[in-house]
Amino acid sequence: MATFASVLAFARLPLPVLQRIFAFVCPHSQDNSYDACEESSVLGACMLCDMRDLAHCVSVNKTWRAEATKLMYHSIRIDVVHYCDLEDVLAEKRKRRSFFDRNGEPEDTTKTRLKLLSRTLREEPVRLGRIVQFLKMPYMLRGSPESQADLARTIAVTPNVRYIDLPEGFYADEPLFMTLRLEVQARCHELRKMTYMSGSERSLQALAVGNVWTMLEVLELVQINVNPALIRQVLGNLGNLRALKITDTEHILDETLAWNDVLPPFPALEEFILKKVPNVTAEGIKAWLSMPAARDALKVISLNTTGVHVWALQEVLAHAPALKHMSIIDSVAADMPTAVGSHSVPPLSSTSLETLHYEVTKDKTAHKYSDVLSSYHNYLANSLLSGGLPNLHAVYVCNSHFPDLLIGLPPPTPGFAEGGIARPSSSNSNSNFSPRHSNFNNNNWISGFSPMSSPYANNPPFPQPSPTQQPRAPAHNHRFSSNNPFAAMVSTPAPPSAGSGNRLPAKLEVFTKGHNELGWSFVKVPGFNGVPASSNAAGAGGRGENGRPLSSYGLGNDVLGGYAAGWSSEGGARRNVFVGGGGGFLPVPSPEGHRRGGSTVIGGITGGFGRTSPDEEAVDEWPRPRSSAGETKRERLDLWR
Repeated sequence: MATFASVLAFARLPLPVLQRIFAFVCPHSQDNSYDACEESSVLGACMLCDMRDLAHCVSVNKTWRAEATKLMYHSIRIDVVHYCDLEDVLAEKRKRRSFFDRNGEPEDTTKTRLKLLSRTLREEPVRLGRIVQFLKMPYMLRGSPESQADLARTIAVTPNVRYIDLPEGFYADEPLFMTLRLEVQARCHELRKMTYMSGSERSLQALAVGNVWTMLEVLELVQINVNPALIRQVLGNLGNLRALKITDTEHILDETLAWNDVLPPFPALEEFILKKVPNVTAEGIKAWLSMPAARDALKVISLNTTGVHVWALQEVLAHAPALKHMSIIDSVAADMPTAVGSHSVPPLSSTSLETLHYEVTKDKTAHKYSDVLSSYHNYLANSLLSGGLPNLHAVYVCNSHFPDLLIGLPPPTPGFAEGGIARPSSSNSNSNFSPRHSNFNNNNWISGFSPMSSPYANNPPFPQPSPTQQPRAPAHNHRFSSNNPFAAMVSTPAPPSAGSGNRLPAKLEVFTKGHNELGWSFVKVPGFNGVPASSNAAGAGGRGENGRPLSSYGLGNDVLGGYAAGWSSEGGARRNVFVGGGGGFLPVPSPEGHRRGGSTVIGGITGGFGRTSPDEEAVDEWPRPRSSAGETKRERLDLWR
């Protein structure tokens, strides 16, 4: 029960503590991302109900009103519906009924909310309009011609806005949105993200003058047909540029990235996304990274269908000491070469790389029955086993059998061999495969198997830094039959030691996905001590370890490329967690519990700060406040949400 003393203590809370409490009431008010409205929604919450709760806090007293108002108008969202049962009740009330029309059509709620927001901000532009920094709205609302006038009137009183969800025609300089563009250029000088599509080359030239949007941090160029020298002039005037995405253009060359005494230098970027830019090769990226500022700033690079091939990735990694995430997406028609010129292809090596997106697919011109992808996957497996990527936390591979290349699967044990009755050896049989002489038992079958003796590693591996890292199977002629897939295996494999070639990172998550796959099976792989390895699973679909986004500037899906959000567990991606020190790979099931606060429940395994057993239920450390009906908002979510 509340007492007078508790009320006084609550009234004397410091203002930062009060703002922190209000942030828990309405989480999306702290959304400072450059993602669109569709990509920045808070899962497991009803944003409209959260904003209503925060509005109730405004009406308590003057102190609460001042602090809660700052959060209400800092990051504004206009959502279409309530993501709870309240939407059914409100939809009935919004219907315009008549005597002849009992089932009247409901009004357009998004347009009404935009009109009310515009009226509120224009009534107090000094006190409320200057607070707005992020304005997000659904796709249908911002693209509707009827909403352009209300959107322009709203933008006119928000001079400090940093990100706005604008219609797609705005970025292509369509005549319908010309008035809106002029309004944004005249009023919004603090914008941080802008996109230029095909047809907006004239507006792009305005950036070279240095009078429009000089504070841009993220720039996207889509099918731009301009002189490469003009692009250098534009980028040279954007001193705060941190992320650049270039899509579907042939006008970006290696010379565009290299140093030039006449043109401004190519900016030092934290995130560099190239998609369908075939004229940029590894030589051009190396020339750009030769500048110390660019070399120390680059953290994320995505190479989607460019002139940079898999065998040239190490050249890029060698010139990027601060790189955290790399994405390579390419289609191949031939096997990977073992040498380029007079030099052999070195394995991937980087002490800073944490996430690797490796999506190599077969080109349409390749032979239908050729296995050209195995050489590329073997190259990645050898790079991981060589120990050149010690800080790698997650790797995305478009091959459902890739984890088998890292741990090596033993041959299947027949049922009659479990009782100690070995198969009699014949003159053409290899007696070393009988259970009596085999090291594959219930506890050390992983430790007694060579990583490169997997039945999937058919192609010979690439040269390794040390001959002791990948022991090869000795040649022999003792075979069970002509099609025995295990004939090339080591006869008496030895368990790996500290100096062996299996030097995988201490904790590695492998996300794999085959083509045309909807689901995946869950198999526990025991560790060397016979105990199933535990996991601390991280998210996928644009997020890295512990759910951190791979991009800090709204380019998360572009960083992943390819399947993008399809790499999440809901999209059919297989998650395999490797735990070092005698662990192994553990395919982790899709999340069945909630994630809130410091506890994550995934199929009976809890990651993060909490711990639980499969028979226990997850305890929410930061539970949501209950409504008057005695239920939380999470319990009232629609099933489709």
